[in-house]
Amino acid sequence: MIITIRNDRYIRFRLLEQADAGKLIVYFDSLSDETRSRFGPHPFDEATVYQFCQHPDNTIKRYIAIEPSEEKIIAYMLLRKGMTEGDHQRYAARNQFFDQHNIVTFAPSVADRWQSSGIGSAMYNCIENELRSKGVKQIVLWGGVQATNEKAVGFYKKHGYRLAGSFWHDEKDNYDMVKWL
Repeated sequence: MIITIRNDRYIRFRLLEQADAGKLIVYFDSLSDETRSRFGPHPFDEATVYQFCQHPDNTIKRYIAIEPSEEKIIAYMLLRKGMTEGDHQRYAARNQFFDQHNIVTFAPSVADRWQSSGIGSAMYNCIENELRSKGVKQIVLWGGVQATNEKAVGFYKKHGYRLAGSFWHDEKDNYDMVKWL
């Protein structure tokens, strides 16, 4: 699918394919240390990328955005059916429970030079429309969001996420955020 972002620029948005492994490795290698430190669903190494490209997990959808003129991946977003065990335990400790059949876990990343370009919002809107059509009721952030990541916290608030609690992890304050559809 072709989607429009700011300044009438176009990107291709689709699910990750097995043949994209090399492009995804290049994408991960291009991320700054700060951006890498803010994304936690999986390691960025080559072995991990080849593992999930060759043996996909049917509970996780992996979306990518490709800049057409360079054919490079410029954003990568994961959507997982249900909640991770760690997220579930953290919410349960606060007496917050969700129907595991109507919830997904979301983890986005955008290449450094494409952050604040509108690509995250454009991709997110497509993903949310798909979720609504499938009857999903809630979206939670995969591992929360670091409290110091003001751009990301602002992004989630702009898209209707609400603070559900905070927690300490990796010597950092983090927020759990939820969106009800």
